[in-house]
Amino acid sequence: MTRVRSRFFLIGTVLLMALLAGYIVLQALVFSRATTSVDVGFVGAANALAQPLKTVAATESVNVKTHLVPDVASGNSQVEAGRLDVLVSGDPAGPAVTVKDDLNPTLAATLSGLVKQVALDEAMVAGGVDPSAINAKVATATIHLVVLDPNAAVKLQRQVVAIFVAALLYVALVLYGQFVAAGVVEEKANRIIEILLSTVRPRQLLFGKVVGIGLMGFLQLLLLGAVGLIAATQTHVIDVPSIGVTAVLGALLWFVLGFIFYALIFAAGGSLISRQEDLGAVTGPITMLIVGSYLAYFWVAANPTDPLGVLLSMLPPFAPTLMPARMATGDAQVWQVVVAIVLMIGGIAAMNWLAARIYFNSVLRVGSRVKLMEAWRGRQ
Repeated sequence: MTRVRSRFFLIGTVLLMALLAGYIVLQALVFSRATTSVDVGFVGAANALAQPLKTVAATESVNVKTHLVPDVASGNSQVEAGRLDVLVSGDPAGPAVTVKDDLNPTLAATLSGLVKQVALDEAMVAGGVDPSAINAKVATATIHLVVLDPNAAVKLQRQVVAIFVAALLYVALVLYGQFVAAGVVEEKANRIIEILLSTVRPRQLLFGKVVGIGLMGFLQLLLLGAVGLIAATQTHVIDVPSIGVTAVLGALLWFVLGFIFYALIFAAGGSLISRQEDLGAVTGPITMLIVGSYLAYFWVAANPTDPLGVLLSMLPPFAPTLMPARMATGDAQVWQVVVAIVLMIGGIAAMNWLAARIYFNSVLRVGSRVKLMEAWRGRQ
């Protein structure tokens, strides 16, 4: 409750919620709907290409603004001055296209297609064929799409959500694990641990700290998940709402399991030292393990059916980061999730026994750093 009431937690939570919502809205309004605007001038007969170019380019997220220019010299001057991006002049079947430095690739491809159509129409007229009848028949021609993988349309969205979930859990496990270790060291340094242990057992104090800070982290992640889900749904960044719901629920479940597992390790590590300056030495290896599991996700995501990747995602040290990400992408089968949860609970039970022993044997020893084997054997 002391940490939850602190300004750091309150302001930090509000700031994180605002940043997350702002990022999602920015992605929806700017990145996913980016449109390039191009000013194109037309001279004489080339103006026949203006409306078709504007219509076709709009489908490619290029906003074409057309301008009728009296002559080529005036158009070249406007291009040189930057008032026009492109000048189109001459025969519509083979126009001259003038730019100052470079031509937008989408606009170039669209213009080329229109020019070829004009040339084809002129050739058909010269051969005594009605272009309108031919073009109408061509316009009705289409492909018949057969989708072998019905989930392919949302695969990219799932991958993006999975990376976000893996990164969020990686940061949360490291951050709140450090809080646990720092709290243990702080209680040893100011000797309040001696007062606390006069009323509660070491195992109770250990679990009280893990559960308390875990609830704080769970609350913060729950708020972030709710804000992210609402923002993503309202801005349609995620087209299928179930993706976001599955990702949030999976992340919360695995945060609880992963935090308990790693927080016990962080607490045991913190009990070995008495100064905050030594905290990095004992928590560094634990942090590197979490970092390694996060980095492993990218290999697992690239090889979703590889037996090694599937196995890693079910083992306790890696499951808190890998399994929720695989659940978000839809690659994790139900039996794999169940096995991972069972193994994780077993790993927590084993870590509970191990961490409680180390914590009990070292938490009251103030001064120099306690060696791990000494803490394990209980030597004073």
